[in-house]
Amino acid sequence: MKRAQHLVLVAAVLVPASVFAIAAWWNRAEVLREGSDAMARSAAVLHEHAAKVFDTAELILTQAEQHVGGMEPEAIAAPGVSDYLSQLAAPLEQIVSIWVADEQGKVLAGSQPWDRNVSIAGRDFFLGAREQGAPGTYVSAPFVGRATQEASFALSRPRLTPEGRFIGTLHVAMSPTYFAQFYKETVPPFLRYAALVRLDGTILAHHAAPGRSMPLARFPAGGPFQQAVSRNPDGRVAMAISPHDGVEAVFAYRRIRNQSAFVALRADVSSLLERWRRNMIAYGTVAGVASLTLLATAGIAIRRTQAERVALQRVAEESERRLAMEERLRQAQKLEALGQLAGGVAHDFNNAAAVMLAGITLLEKRHGAALQQQEPEAAYLLAGLREGAGRGVAVARRLLAFVRREGLRAAPIVPLSLLEEVRQVVTPTLGAGQVTLSVQAGPDLPPLLADRGQLVTVLINLVLNARDAMPQGGRLVMSARLAGAGDPPPDAADPSRAALPELSQRQFIRLDVTDTGLGMDSETLARATEPFFTTKPPGQGTGLGLAMAFSFAGQSGGALAIRSQPGQGTTVSLWLPSTRMDSPLA
Repeated sequence: MKRAQHLVLVAAVLVPASVFAIAAWWNRAEVLREGSDAMARSAAVLHEHAAKVFDTAELILTQAEQHVGGMEPEAIAAPGVSDYLSQLAAPLEQIVSIWVADEQGKVLAGSQPWDRNVSIAGRDFFLGAREQGAPGTYVSAPFVGRATQEASFALSRPRLTPEGRFIGTLHVAMSPTYFAQFYKETVPPFLRYAALVRLDGTILAHHAAPGRSMPLARFPAGGPFQQAVSRNPDGRVAMAISPHDGVEAVFAYRRIRNQSAFVALRADVSSLLERWRRNMIAYGTVAGVASLTLLATAGIAIRRTQAERVALQRVAEESERRLAMEERLRQAQKLEALGQLAGGVAHDFNNAAAVMLAGITLLEKRHGAALQQQEPEAAYLLAGLREGAGRGVAVARRLLAFVRREGLRAAPIVPLSLLEEVRQVVTPTLGAGQVTLSVQAGPDLPPLLADRGQLVTVLINLVLNARDAMPQGGRLVMSARLAGAGDPPPDAADPSRAALPELSQRQFIRLDVTDTGLGMDSETLARATEPFFTTKPPGQGTGLGLAMAFSFAGQSGGALAIRSQPGQGTTVSLWLPSTRMDSPLA
């Protein structure tokens, strides 16, 4: 009952705690999922925005290329071309400037005033377009414009003749600030950064969360982002440990169509879980209130239960005493009926065997010598009849001792010599090598008190039962040891424990017969000591072996216990008094 009360109290704490843990786990996963979804949406928005800006820049480059196509350098350097470029760039916030240069890097026209002696031959956007050597757009690294003094990165295109000869470049300088401002207004607040990145890892534009900066100036060449973009340019969202700062984070990316750039986003898991932590405060408060309520309710219920338990315990004790008395009465009635039946049968059989034995003795006296000389076979048969009649008388006397509970002649017996004697008697019956029998007993054990003949018969019956329980062979052990009456039986959960009477506070010799046979289930074990109960086929057992052993142990002042489980063998233990009659238990 105390254990149940403890379980109730523990449950009052564990149930709300378990619900809280499950809710915390679920909410954490949900918050991370929602954060990942928000990052995927943000990546899609940033990609769409960058794609439109790049498309606009491509369109401007195309218009400028068409405008100057076929013109000589002197014509391009005329003010009209620069005015045209200024008109193209004016309405577009993302465009810083537009420029046309010749094959030597000399600027011929531009949307902004410039120093005509300055060359762009060493700039990345010029070199990239020239080395490209084919139609297409080159995305440059960030730079500061010499004419505009503004941070920019460029989309440049080579100018080629119909024969494919390089004659200069066109480039549009774009504003990173424009992208950064858009990211600031668009991305969720939990993002650590959003960036526009060239495929080689160069950061073109970025926005970092307040109080934070970009964790690195450029992404390492061949790093995780570039590898992921090359494998899956359509983009994805993934959770991983950041390779440069070791922080667990959620990453998202998406390549800008056919451009050599992509958008990248990062959110630290700790930032994503801020909302989860706030939820845990609310969930924890609810769980705590629920736990306190359950504890208070459980306390009231336990106090009531304790009062009821006292009354129920008294009723249960009275009921147990009554059931025990009824069981003893049933057992006594059973044994009395068996005694009346078996006593009459044994008495008549004893009389008949005595008459046979007397007649055989008279024949031997009158004709024994003549038969030995003239009919040796008849003399041999007569001796066999005498031996059989003698055995019948012995069996009848043992049966009478069982049913009348009298006739036992207790004497000191050395356990080791007793077990060795039984081993010698039963060894021939065990089969060649099928069942191995061993004896385990110390030579310094004190003698036990019992009727030697009856005890030998009981042990032989137990050994033969063990042999029959091992049809495929096995191991059989007879052992003896000193045991006090307070020692538990072989298994305190064993149904046979009910067969143990209260033993006086003295020392006992415990004899065990242990086999590795088929074993017994709980139902068979509960009825094992009932007279005439047997699991053997008809004609192969009487069901009296364990019943006689149980009766013998009780008459000898001891007890019998059985431990058995299906497939794990059986141990039958006889508790018989030691000659140390006055040895108290320690």
